[in-house]
Amino acid sequence: MSSIFHLGQFTQINKQLQSWINYPQQETALLRKIVDRIRNSLELKVVLQTAVSEIAQLLELDTCLFLWYFQDTQRVQVVCEHSSNPSQDSRLGYYPMTSFGVLGGAIASGQMIINGEALNSNLSSVSKIAKHLNKFRSKQHYAPEAVFGSSTNLLIPVTDEVGWVGFIGCLSKESRSWTAGEIELLQSITDPLEIAIRQAQLYEQTQKQAQREQLVNQITSQTRQTFDLEIILTEAIAQLLEALQVDRCLVHLVENSDHLETIAFSEPPAAVSLDLESCAPPENNSPAYIRRQHLYEVCRPPFPPTVDEFDTHGPITQWVVQHRQRVVIADVTQDTRIGTDNEEYQKAQIKSSLVIPAQANGKLHAILYLNQCDQVRYWSKNDQKLTQAVADQLAISIQQAYLYSQIQRQAAYSNAQAQKMAEMLAELKQTQAQLIHSEKMSSLGQMVAGVAHEINNPVNFIYGNIPYLENYVRDLVTLVKAYQQEYIHPSTRISCLAEEIDLEFLMRDLPQIFQSMQSGAERIHNIVDLLQNFSRQNEAPLKAVDLNGAIESTLLMLHNQHSGRILVERQWGELPLVECYAKEINQVFLHVLTNAIEALRSSQNPDKSLKITTSLITAPHLEEHRVQITIADNGPGIPLAIQSKVFDPFFTTKDVGQGKGLGLTVSYQTVVDQHQGTITMESVPGHGAVFTIELPVKHQVTTELQPLTN
Repeated sequence: MSSIFHLGQFTQINKQLQSWINYPQQETALLRKIVDRIRNSLELKVVLQTAVSEIAQLLELDTCLFLWYFQDTQRVQVVCEHSSNPSQDSRLGYYPMTSFGVLGGAIASGQMIINGEALNSNLSSVSKIAKHLNKFRSKQHYAPEAVFGSSTNLLIPVTDEVGWVGFIGCLSKESRSWTAGEIELLQSITDPLEIAIRQAQLYEQTQKQAQREQLVNQITSQTRQTFDLEIILTEAIAQLLEALQVDRCLVHLVENSDHLETIAFSEPPAAVSLDLESCAPPENNSPAYIRRQHLYEVCRPPFPPTVDEFDTHGPITQWVVQHRQRVVIADVTQDTRIGTDNEEYQKAQIKSSLVIPAQANGKLHAILYLNQCDQVRYWSKNDQKLTQAVADQLAISIQQAYLYSQIQRQAAYSNAQAQKMAEMLAELKQTQAQLIHSEKMSSLGQMVAGVAHEINNPVNFIYGNIPYLENYVRDLVTLVKAYQQEYIHPSTRISCLAEEIDLEFLMRDLPQIFQSMQSGAERIHNIVDLLQNFSRQNEAPLKAVDLNGAIESTLLMLHNQHSGRILVERQWGELPLVECYAKEINQVFLHVLTNAIEALRSSQNPDKSLKITTSLITAPHLEEHRVQITIADNGPGIPLAIQSKVFDPFFTTKDVGQGKGLGLTVSYQTVVDQHQGTITMESVPGHGAVFTIELPVKHQVTTELQPLTN
């Protein structure tokens, strides 16, 4: 179904409803109330529950529910319901497709279902639906297929171009003939409901993305404060357990790793070899931390610890070690690697399991296990993404601990190893910087692309409505002019009303309003294009780029940070297209401009300005043409004592939790290492700072250097 719900359709539906459904006027207003309520919430559960509750009351249904179809698991989930009988058993939960019999295929393909019969996809109009209803009602000995135990049922699909399929389900105990008007009523609700679902999903995705980044940031901050692996691991799994509300979270340091024994723990090495250690008994149902050699576990009461009986060579562990891939198990009894009689899983009461390898630079360092014991759990994509992000960071932490312990040992042997120690420290910082930056920027690009996609919905709504509004207004104006010609001397009441509303001005101003609406819609289209250019999710990494346009797109991304407060002066030179990794170069501009804007916002100078200049350098001594970009601000400048550190990994002047200290480091690596360019900084304290970036017009391909992001 199209996502455009235009005024013409809405007007026609209202007219048809009066003839098809003899609802009083207040119930027609209730239809508008439903649409308003589902659009006003950003919580998906609230949107869906509002829809089913209002529909149930409007159509006087025994039960109304909303269900999702999941193609990957071939299951249906009832996510919300409204029943007229409070004592009726809840239908919330998951159902296999086999429970729907012959209707399973219709549900999978998103077809409308009426009293157990699926309608063909070409039956879109009300008249065709009505004819079809009369056709199969007249069948002799017709036995409708039951849905959730009800033979009288109506399932209206709610779909989207991205592939998800949902249904509004209407169930009745008594035999009932669904009228074409009722079906059209439900179809009129699906359009705004689809838009509301997409908006709620985008909001939910943004919230979950923020949760994932916050947790990874906390682990990153902990890693920066200590090389004590035990502290890092135990705090990480405790945070992950709370974030995903699992019953057990366990990390297993792979025992065949060649460097486990060299890692520094908070206790002497003798303590690591103890069979079992645990903290004091948990209080107030708080998770208990348990530890065994190479095993750390956090469990939630009433489920007991399992590390003492954990099989470090179990079937899932062996599979992960061999394949280096995650394992997603909704029901452990259905996994052939575990089997129905696995004593370890039965004793631990494990019903569902998510197992993620923690690996970095091609090495498997640990395995992360999430176990659900109180119920069967279908692990969502967000569950898997969050756990994978934590596993990636833990792999970095383990590698850090190893490198740090190696440095300590080298220092104990000889100070002549200083060069090697410096290289290992550089590798340590470089590895962490790359992985954190990759996660952060990949997420940013996806989020920008998602926002750009979602902006198209209101744009389409505007475009879909403008032609109808123009036609309606044109017809009304024509009618008013005809009345003015036929009735040259209107009544006093009409004359006063025309003067009160300023009819002549209104008729002159209406075309200008439509032009403004059209201009606004085109402006939104331009914004979408700029956002898509910034994210460049669907383009090849290396390509010829208009750098002036790329900087302009980045300024648009930062518009709310500088608009009205900072004067941005642009001096664009005539630049050729530059061969570069577009996404990475966009991120360089984002980092440098963000630093400049933040510096200006903290400045006491009332006349804050940012000057961006681009030019082509063709000096005779250069072997190749280069472009130069300078970004200058008149902010407070950078103190002399720290100017030499601005490109160092993890150096930041921000408070803990406000930044990772990676932006300028990654910018340096992108420009210098990846593009064979230069980036420099000059600053006079109190008089601002100038960043100068130079890039070759033709990219010199190397085999050693790869893009820093995915």
